[in-house]
Amino acid sequence: MRKLFFILWIFTLVVETISLQARLAIFGGMGWLTTIKFTTLPEKVGFIAVLALFCAAFCGVWAWAFCGVARRLKCDVAKAQRLCATLWVIVVATDLVVRHKVGAILGSAFSFFDFATGVGGVVRMIEQAFQWYGDVIVMSIVAIAALAVACAFLFRWVFKPAASSAFEKIPAPLVKGGIVVAMCLCFAFMSIWAAAFPSTHKVLADETMFGAATHAVVVQATDLDGDGYGAFDLPPDSAPFDGDIHPHALDAPDDSIDQDGLLGDLRRDDLPASTRNRIESMGQANDMSYLARKNVILVVMESVRHDMLDAKIDGKPVMPRLNAFIDDGAMRIDNAFATRGFTQNSITQAFWGSYFDPGHGLVDDFKALGYYTAAYSGEDLLDEGFDESLGWNRAGDRIVDPRSIAANIHHHTTVPAGVLLDEVESFLDSYDAQNPLFLYVFFQDPHFPYQQDNPSVLVDRPIKRSEINVKRRPRLWRTYANQVHHLDAAAGRLIDELKKAKLYDDAIILFISDHGESLFDDGYLLGHGIAIGDLMTHCVMAVRGLETPPPPILSHVDLRPMIWNSFKSRAKSLQNANSLQNAITAPNAINTQIGDHLINGDSPQNAITEQNDDPIINANSLQNAQSPQNAFPVIQFIGATTVPTEISLRYADGRRITYEFATRKAWRIHPYASFDAETVVQRIAYNGEPADAKIDPATALRPTDERRAPIPIPLDDADVQYLIRTWEYLQWFHRKD
Repeated sequence: MRKLFFILWIFTLVVETISLQARLAIFGGMGWLTTIKFTTLPEKVGFIAVLALFCAAFCGVWAWAFCGVARRLKCDVAKAQRLCATLWVIVVATDLVVRHKVGAILGSAFSFFDFATGVGGVVRMIEQAFQWYGDVIVMSIVAIAALAVACAFLFRWVFKPAASSAFEKIPAPLVKGGIVVAMCLCFAFMSIWAAAFPSTHKVLADETMFGAATHAVVVQATDLDGDGYGAFDLPPDSAPFDGDIHPHALDAPDDSIDQDGLLGDLRRDDLPASTRNRIESMGQANDMSYLARKNVILVVMESVRHDMLDAKIDGKPVMPRLNAFIDDGAMRIDNAFATRGFTQNSITQAFWGSYFDPGHGLVDDFKALGYYTAAYSGEDLLDEGFDESLGWNRAGDRIVDPRSIAANIHHHTTVPAGVLLDEVESFLDSYDAQNPLFLYVFFQDPHFPYQQDNPSVLVDRPIKRSEINVKRRPRLWRTYANQVHHLDAAAGRLIDELKKAKLYDDAIILFISDHGESLFDDGYLLGHGIAIGDLMTHCVMAVRGLETPPPPILSHVDLRPMIWNSFKSRAKSLQNANSLQNAITAPNAINTQIGDHLINGDSPQNAITEQNDDPIINANSLQNAQSPQNAFPVIQFIGATTVPTEISLRYADGRRITYEFATRKAWRIHPYASFDAETVVQRIAYNGEPADAKIDPATALRPTDERRAPIPIPLDDADVQYLIRTWEYLQWFHRKD
């Protein structure tokens, strides 16, 4: 047993270390989708020591228990050891497959959808799989075969009958006692020491089967009140015997009970009346019975970064058609942010006008007003539950997605923007412009791994998924830009078709991205949804037909009330319903930061707004209007909406306040300290090559800890209190029922 234990321990530690480094680059270098790095020598050594401790504990328990059972069953020792080692290798390999998400990759390549619909036949499905994932599949097969061969030789050498080992000279009681101590230390680390080593705790709990198992046991063992939080959780349950009090409980205001253990009991007076009104108005259906019928076209562009509007490849604009749309009178809104870098959150919030489902949304609004509602999506609406959450299943007149244009599927269960526009054009060619239309179009092309079947215009050879890493960022950048460019071309075709169908002039047309995208701009982050930085949350937004100015800073939550407000303004215009000139709007109950009313004089350039009885003169234009400093900020978060790990407020003047639940710490990030589009432009040219030949894209920007320049601030800081109280009231008001 001793020899078996040590061999399994060494084997497991080596495999886990290599896997974590390859997958997450926790010791530095090229890793995907992680914000955790162990940069100093003590951090690296400490993590390896803790990982070795966990590997020893679990390998020891496995070998000890297995050999003990075999001995009692009087099985052949050598055979029992071989079986024990073989099963352990299978367990480790299965864990690696799951954590490397090989199953997800193969699930996308060999889609059940393809089997169910017979798209292109089985041969076509296999061709697609190898077209996009060929390298991954081949490397996986080779790796599995190599691992099997290595294990066969290893076990034959280790367990041959005549073999002797120094391991066997170690007293058995010492080995068994060490295993018991190691297991106790593992539980101690996941409990009483967890708060002292939050990064190590997170990596172990999230990325290793040993840490996940230990963490689950600790939480369950200390969750005495059954609320899902243990005494040693992060954050810990401050009331272990009261199931109504835990870190993410709804803190009901003015009841003298601090349900979530933050800052004492929530009181309504802790928040300004304007903030409470703003929260309470979210998702409320508005009286639009008087609505002047105006077409609404909402176009969502997957993963398009804000800086793509100005990007060029070899002097060629990436998004010329959307820029032409802006030049034609559309408003470019540069202060728009996603609340979270995920499509599901941003789009549902745009349709709901709220962080939480109010039971109705834009589709329901327009259906109730007699509109024809049509959705054209490059992604299957069922994939994210959009058919139900957006209301298309109950209020949609026409739904076109990969399920209905299966013959045109080129990649997975998505369709390129050009193919989708063919369907949209066919619909608009026969549409009666006399009927009001709500049209939703979703372009999927720039989504990771940026592999739609589009011609190579801005890149010589698109990068393959298996080739993506920070060293190949120039080709990655061009591949991504190429997808955005084709999306932009489709957007231009849509604009042309709207004009042809006489649906353009009298319409509200919104082009928005669901979130941004990081392309190793900081040296290691790729994708979206894992950070609240500018590149992952700063959105493209270009709007035509708004008849009230947008908030000075906004998110997708503001889109629904923006449409309402424009309709109200138009319907109640006193002199000219089709123009901002000389129009006087009714009191605004949705966006309180705009003020009580807007008086448009001779032109939008002379518009005057009121905010807290103080007039703000927009001297230049509505697009560049001065904004009040106390405008309602954008609320951003990481994690689930109901159980976030971080929450953040982003103000119109660039300030950002962040609170982390696990550590219960807050910090202020200076508006110029975080990496953004301007920083990236300075460091790396838009053609994907280093702006300075001496600058390596992998090291051009500072490490995260330096880049973020966190400035810790106490919880009694006014901004922190406003952040926490706003989130508490938002959660309580919309989830109290």
